[in-house]
Amino acid sequence: MSRFLTITSSNSVNFGERKKTIKNRRIKIGNVTISFLLVVLICSLGVYYIFQVNNLATKGYEIRELEKQLQVLRNKNEELKIQSAELKSMYRIEEKTRELNMAAPKNVSYINLPGPVALK
Repeated sequence: MSRFLTITSSNSVNFGERKKTIKNRRIKIGNVTISFLLVVLICSLGVYYIFQVNNLATKGYEIRELEKQLQVLRNKNEELKIQSAELKSMYRIEEKTRELNMAAPKNVSYINLPGPVALK
């Protein structure tokens, strides 16, 4: 016969007695505890709601600022396209050749190649 060592916090178990187990122990929650948990839950949800509203407002300001920046960049892009077209115009090229004292070609000769030639 083997012996078991039981360590208890009280002297409720005598030598040779079996220790009683706790079965179906229910936690009793009173009205005060339920009310406290309900108040904590409502406060937590209120803080979460305020956080989300603040976050959405901040994102709205950021989106508005980015849309303004996008519009400025689109306007700048249009200005650059117009400037590019002006710089590529024949009038502008002829004017630059006169400024740089370039001479117009006198005798132009073209080479005719037999067969198909790749075109741009």
